[in-house]
Amino acid sequence: MSTAALPSRSEATAVLAGGELRYSTVWEDHLLLESGLGVRAGDELLVIASAGCNVLNLLLRAPRRVVAVDVNPAQTALLDLKLAAARTLEHRQFLALLGIRDGSDRLALYDRVRPLLPAASRAWWDAHTATLLAGVHSAGRLDAFIAGFWRAHPEAAPDAPALERLFALDDAPARARLVDEAIFTPALVRAFERYFTRDSLAGRGRDPAQMRFVEETDVAAYLLTRLRWACTAIPTRGNFYLERFFSGGAWPLDQGPPYLRPAAFGRLRALAGRVETVTEELDTYLHACAARSWSGAALSDVFEYLPAEASDALFARLAEVVRPGGRVAYWNFLVPRESPASLRHRLRPLASLSSALSARDRAWFYSAFRVEEVRPR
Repeated sequence: MSTAALPSRSEATAVLAGGELRYSTVWEDHLLLESGLGVRAGDELLVIASAGCNVLNLLLRAPRRVVAVDVNPAQTALLDLKLAAARTLEHRQFLALLGIRDGSDRLALYDRVRPLLPAASRAWWDAHTATLLAGVHSAGRLDAFIAGFWRAHPEAAPDAPALERLFALDDAPARARLVDEAIFTPALVRAFERYFTRDSLAGRGRDPAQMRFVEETDVAAYLLTRLRWACTAIPTRGNFYLERFFSGGAWPLDQGPPYLRPAAFGRLRALAGRVETVTEELDTYLHACAARSWSGAALSDVFEYLPAEASDALFARLAEVVRPGGRVAYWNFLVPRESPASLRHRLRPLASLSSALSARDRAWFYSAFRVEEVRPR
């Protein structure tokens, strides 16, 4: 989820550009982006920074250049920290600095990374050393809200053997029975419906500005349905997004996000210099881009933070700055958005691909994943 494309000088922009760390991890399936964009060596990608996870996952596909943009300086500071740490530290130190693994020397590690940070990101982290000490990886507003569910409702937690079976069972009917009998207990359902309400998500997990265009809907019921879908309709083995939810925040490293895996670290270090971070509104940044600047764009769920007319205008600008044949990939969470019919001569929704990818979205929050292709003039 992202904060990068809100209307200029709006209340929402002021709130989200205020420098609070809103996402310390990305809850968006990197496999969908990789397949949807069809990233190739030599591509030039525009990506929403968010917590940097999918910027770095896409980077491992060796594009020539990645620009990561976000209106929130905390998010670009986090990505800058990850990039500098990848270039400076060993893998175990990288994990310790981010709070993914225990480490009592995080400030000493930060001192080693600090000289490589851009001035603005260095200043942000200098003012937030308590976040480093506590563990960056779980510090984001949304991450803390999701993890807080289990602290607030320990009675809802499935027992360890049931969870172990959930991620080991490949037989879908057997897994569905397990889910009904031992995972989605009455205690879990009651607690989930109380905790993940629209008001709670808007006030404590996101911001009311991010929910401005959400019509009346039972958000908790929607999320509970999506969670059950992820537990039963698609394979659970290796679904680290689902494991992170049930564990309250831990990643299984060997099967977790590619950029955190030990085997990928040398490649991450070698490619880190190809990423540029930009702290700016997406719309402002796009209007400074030359035509046909980008091979593709990965835009999180930015369109649903905009009124429909502003969303349409953003699509129109993307059709100018993404090269013919290039793709724009994005999610819908609670607000349905896609390019307007008036742009069909410039943007072609790839409906079959989008549906196929949505049907295997391991991150489970989102109602749709969409891919659109820029047509030649």
